[in-house]
Amino acid sequence: MSVACANRWMILCRPLFIIIWIAYGPAAGGAHSQTQFQNPLETKNVLVLNGAEPNTPALARLNQELLTVLQSGGIGIRNQFYEHLGLTHNPSPDSRKLKMQLVSLRYSKHKMDLIITLYPNALKFLLDMDQNFFPDAPVMALIIPQGFKLPESDRRIIPHVVVPDLNRTLEIGLKLVPKTERVYVVNGIDPMDRWIGSLARKNFKKWEDRLDFYYLSDLPLEKVLATVSAAPANSIVYLTTFSKDVTGEYYRTVEVSEDLAKVSKAPVFGFLGTVIGHGNVGGSLISFKHIGTQAGEMALGLLRGAQNTEYIPKVLNVPQVDIFDWRQLKHWNLSESGLPEGSIIVNKEFSLWDLKYYFIGVLVFILVQSSLIIGLLVQKRRRRSAEESLWKKSEELDQFFNVSIELLCISNTDGYFLRLNPAWETVLGYSLEELMAYRFLDFVHPDDISRTQEAVSTLLSQGKIVHFENRYQCKDGTYRQFEWNAVQVGNLIYSVANDLTEYINAETKASQHRDELAHLSRVATMGELTTSLAHEINQPLAAIGSNAEAAKRFLSQAEPDIGEVRQIQEDIIQDNKRAGDVVQKIRALVRKEKLQEEFLDLNKTVQELVAILRGESILKGLTITTELVPELKMVHGDRIQLQQVVLNLILNGAAAMANSPRDKRNIIVRTAMQDSRTVKVSVTDFGTGIDANNIEQIFSAFYTTKPEGLGMGLSISQTIVDAHGGNIKASNNREGGASFVFTLPVGREIRHE
Repeated sequence: MSVACANRWMILCRPLFIIIWIAYGPAAGGAHSQTQFQNPLETKNVLVLNGAEPNTPALARLNQELLTVLQSGGIGIRNQFYEHLGLTHNPSPDSRKLKMQLVSLRYSKHKMDLIITLYPNALKFLLDMDQNFFPDAPVMALIIPQGFKLPESDRRIIPHVVVPDLNRTLEIGLKLVPKTERVYVVNGIDPMDRWIGSLARKNFKKWEDRLDFYYLSDLPLEKVLATVSAAPANSIVYLTTFSKDVTGEYYRTVEVSEDLAKVSKAPVFGFLGTVIGHGNVGGSLISFKHIGTQAGEMALGLLRGAQNTEYIPKVLNVPQVDIFDWRQLKHWNLSESGLPEGSIIVNKEFSLWDLKYYFIGVLVFILVQSSLIIGLLVQKRRRRSAEESLWKKSEELDQFFNVSIELLCISNTDGYFLRLNPAWETVLGYSLEELMAYRFLDFVHPDDISRTQEAVSTLLSQGKIVHFENRYQCKDGTYRQFEWNAVQVGNLIYSVANDLTEYINAETKASQHRDELAHLSRVATMGELTTSLAHEINQPLAAIGSNAEAAKRFLSQAEPDIGEVRQIQEDIIQDNKRAGDVVQKIRALVRKEKLQEEFLDLNKTVQELVAILRGESILKGLTITTELVPELKMVHGDRIQLQQVVLNLILNGAAAMANSPRDKRNIIVRTAMQDSRTVKVSVTDFGTGIDANNIEQIFSAFYTTKPEGLGMGLSISQTIVDAHGGNIKASNNREGGASFVFTLPVGREIRHE
């Protein structure tokens, strides 16, 4: 290679050398060194004291998970110290003392920030050691049996108490093997084994009335296997823990599980998580893997806040886990549907059938994609046709928009008209440009602005059709009443308004005509009673004249009787008041006034009217009886109009009894509560009754059976009752005559028509 060529290569490679030097040179090393010391747990030390043998499968799995979690939190393998004490097989005092000295010496030059003990014998071993053996380090005591009393100590101890739930595995087994009649419970005689065995006997008592239990703890392992091998098919085997049999031989529970699976004709269920994969179906298991995980997480938390005792939990709780071996489920033909929800299934073998959902998904994807392509082609053709149709429809809609007599508009959510049809110019007098130059609220009557804003707010928040009314100002300053229907589509509001102004004006005039007609009816009715009413008024006037003459005579005497004169004056005053009351009540009935809405006592209203009609000369020969319910609820309405209704009904009854015998000429006016919300008034006579063929027409205008009648009384009465929210009807009585009944709601405001 020439020198020039070499120089060119040097020039080209120089940037590459610079990048490599920056990435891996001293600066990178400094950065790496700086990040190394960011984790405060890297300098923490953890000592694990295992009371059992080093080859125990359960503790091996727990230690492995504990190591993994601590490493993930920043505590390296060099800072984790695992000491296997082997106290189970060699519990002699001399051996324990020697091991204490060995442990103290081995860790004398270290500082332990946390100590973890496995099993109660390891905890007791630690507490029996020299008090100077890391006295400030918190202690996590794992796998402490329920009921074990912690020794008194100045150390901070966080126990993990094992609370065995033996019932759950049995419940699951009975569900998977519903025809079970026998249960073989297998456990050893080690202290932990005996404790679990006693719990099993206690917990399983509630099933003894339906199941036969065989507890095999007091047999050598060979006889246990022989007994289980003879168990019938309608049985299950429940292996709890097995560390030592009655001969003193030590075993591991996983080995016993494998031996049982070889000889048993029934499925074997377990209690410890280590039996999974060793011929055991599974169950609700104590998972040493989960214990290691949660213990590691708690250890990291303790080390992060070890200076403050508030951060130290009082106890570690690790629930049992539902774990099952798929191969054993298939071997014993046990259905997965019988497993509890959330169960963990391990050792599941892979097969093409497991990919069925993937195959189905791919097939569905291909079908959907094919359908989509076909749909796109069809859609393209339809869109072309739709565009042509839409163009024609747009012309038709524009034409409809322009010729519609209703007020059509499109506005935005900011409150401005975007499009209006020509009808707006005709109704309001503004040009379309003038209307679209301002917000639509600028044209609304001041009293209707809040109602309109509320309707728009409801429209924007709920997105459904809104109905409301308001008044819009015309260009000449007058207002017109509109009824609106509006709906929101995207950012636009589509609205249709109907002009109600002419309809409202017509209704107002019709209401005035009805009021005038009712007034004329009252005047005509009182005209019929003029002669009798005059006599009713003349009576108190004649009495006043007679009393005045008598007073004059008394006063002309030499010594007038002043007491008698005073009595005559009192009589004059009373007669004057009586005549005035009659005139005042008649004037109230015939004067023309607007509706006076108030809360009324119908009993008092009826009594006022009957007081006028009960005079000596009014409706001569007629008896009016009242049957009024006390404490009648109040109604809301016009007193004069309701008295007119009762008066019309009484006069109709009197006319119907004109030719009846005197003892039959009786009218009964009743009040009552039809229900808790309705007041009822009835007028009953004993006259000729109503022709059955005409009973449906009696409330029609100008219908009458009296030669001198106008046929307006009952029609006006029905109009008044309807305006008060009630109804009126008529019927014939069995004993003769007719009854008119009208009802009114309690405390309701009347309608203005």
